[in-house]
Amino acid sequence: MNRVFLSILSALMLSACQTATVKKNTDVAAAPEKDKAEKTYQVEYPLVTTKLVGCQPHEKKFDCDRRAILAMTGEYQVDFHFEEVAGYRAEYQTKAPYKSRGFEFVKLIEDDGTRIVLQHVLVSKEGHVVKHWRQDWEYEQTSTWQFTGDRSWARRTIPTEQVKGSWVQTVWQVDDSPRYAGVGAWQHHSNVSSWNSDVTWRPLPRREFTSRSDYDVLEARNRHEIHSSGWLHLQDNLKRDQQAESDQRYIAREIGIDRYTRISGYDFAKGYEYWQKTAEFWQIVRQSWAELFARHQRIALHNKVDDKTLWMVMFELADKPLPSDTVAQRKQVNQVLQRYLKQQEIEMQKTAIR
Repeated sequence: MNRVFLSILSALMLSACQTATVKKNTDVAAAPEKDKAEKTYQVEYPLVTTKLVGCQPHEKKFDCDRRAILAMTGEYQVDFHFEEVAGYRAEYQTKAPYKSRGFEFVKLIEDDGTRIVLQHVLVSKEGHVVKHWRQDWEYEQTSTWQFTGDRSWARRTIPTEQVKGSWVQTVWQVDDSPRYAGVGAWQHHSNVSSWNSDVTWRPLPRREFTSRSDYDVLEARNRHEIHSSGWLHLQDNLKRDQQAESDQRYIAREIGIDRYTRISGYDFAKGYEYWQKTAEFWQIVRQSWAELFARHQRIALHNKVDDKTLWMVMFELADKPLPSDTVAQRKQVNQVLQRYLKQQEIEMQKTAIR
C-alpha cells in the first residue's frame, strides 16, 4: 500500500475515533454530545479477543494464510466509515462522511483447502435479517473475472509473476451476483496479518447507487488486516466518471474503514435460523453463477426486469420452499439469471468465436 494512502488513512482514523471504549452490558447509554461522540468509538457489547500469531518460522506460509482468512469468521459489531478526502475538479465539493453500524456474523460455508468461502449475514436489534456480501478466497489462480463498467464483468488473465503465493478475493453482492475481484499476497507479522489487493474496478456501492450519478466506477485498492479483536477492511477509492473527458475522469478520493469488532452477548439467533433455512438455495445460486462464468468470457446484467432488481427476485425465491428435486431447483434459478443477462452481450461473444 503506498505511503500517501497510509498517511491519509492514519489521519482519518485518528480524527474519526481517538479512543475506544467497551461497554460490558447490552444497554446503550444516552448518546454523548456530538463533538465528543465523533471522537469516541464505542463497542456496545463485551469484546472478545484471541491470541493471534502471525506466522512462526516453522510454519508454512500457506497455512498461515489460511488461518488469517478463517480468522475473519465470527460474530461482530461492524462500523462503516467512508469519507471523501479530496475533490479533483474545481467545482467539486466533497460530500459529508458516511457512517453506519450493524451487527453481523461471518460464517464459513465452503473450504476445500485452496478455496475458502465466507458468508456475511446482518441481524438488526429488532431481529431483521439480511443476507449480506460474500467473499471467496482462492489460492494461486491463473485467471479471475473483473468489473469493466456498465454492469458488465469480463474474464481476466493473471500475470504469471503474480500467481505464486497469491490469493484471489472475489466479492459478491447480497444476491450472489458479482461485484469485484482482486489479487494479492498475505503478509504476516508477530500479531497482525494483512492482505493488499491490486487496483481493481468495482460498481458503485449501494450507499450511493441511488443517490449519485456523477460517477460510475470505483477504482479501488483493498486491504484486509487481521488482529486480536477482529479485523479491518480498508479501502482507497477513486471515484471515476467514465463519460468525462480523459483528463477529467477522476472526481474524488474516498477512504473507507470497516471495523469488524468481535463481540459476545448479541442475539444472532434469527440470522442463524435464516441461514439454516436458505443455505441450500444459496448454494444452488453460487453454482449457477460459477457455471455462467465458466461458459462466458463476458457477462452483463440488466438493472431491472419487470421493474424488479435481481436481489428482490432472489430474496423472494429464497423465502419460498424449494422444488423437491435438484434439477427443478437449478432450472428455477437459471431461468431467473437468464432473464437478467443482457443477451446481446452473449450473442456478440458467439459471433466473435465464429
